[in-house]
Amino acid sequence: MEEYDLNDIKNSFKNLPINLGDNIYICPELFRFGLFKNANKNSYYSSFYNEIKKKIGVKGTILINTYTFQVLRYKKKFVYEKTISSSGEFSEYIRKLNGSVRSEHPVFSVSAIGGGSTYFCTNNSFHNYGEDSPYSKFLKAGGKILNLGMDYHLNPFLHVAEFNMGVPYLYNKLTKVKYYKNNKSKNKIYSTAVRYLNLNLKGEYQLLKNELKKIKIYKSKLGSGYIYLYDVNKYYNGVTKVLKDNFLNISKKNIGFKKNEFPYK
Repeated sequence: MEEYDLNDIKNSFKNLPINLGDNIYICPELFRFGLFKNANKNSYYSSFYNEIKKKIGVKGTILINTYTFQVLRYKKKFVYEKTISSSGEFSEYIRKLNGSVRSEHPVFSVSAIGGGSTYFCTNNSFHNYGEDSPYSKFLKAGGKILNLGMDYHLNPFLHVAEFNMGVPYLYNKLTKVKYYKNNKSKNKIYSTAVRYLNLNLKGEYQLLKNELKKIKIYKSKLGSGYIYLYDVNKYYNGVTKVLKDNFLNISKKNIGFKKNEFPYK
């Protein structure tokens, strides 16, 4: 496991084309970078955040998943202001920053901070991926995906494309939970695109990786891992192209549809 420090983070961002006013969607797996030297937890996350914020300025926006899978999986109540993100500690760090805005979906919320935070994370649809979701708005506004350690072919817009293409291994699940905001109970029903659990959807996504070689992906080394930066719409178009040719499974493996079982019948 390699070690790195604040100067290494600064150097890794130097040649990445992140510009003033950019909308940046962060997909973090910071553990892949190795050991961050001489830092506590707060300085660890703030070092990455501050470097991005410095590049995009006050008009730019940072977005990140703040999912709460525990709400649906274990039937926990969702308290808009307090329920902890299950998407990792960096996600929770962004959510709790002053000025951060969280979307209202009780399982698939997104948090944003910056000039477009209100636009992206308010007045959203009741579906996690549908029209007027934070993802839909991000695609329309145009933005860049920043994978911090995470493999370049993975990000939530993969699933947005799958949903919009109507793949048969997803279905919409009614999502009614105990929901609280501003100390008041809210009686709302949301919808969530989820996968059939009995299907074999694991794979190396080689078809997608091959297609993504056609788009510009910026790569920068940090510690024992890499930072990737690329255009969200070019990525999304690449996914949809692969799905048009391989509709049943983007990973080129037999999913395991069985006659007389959902979603076959």
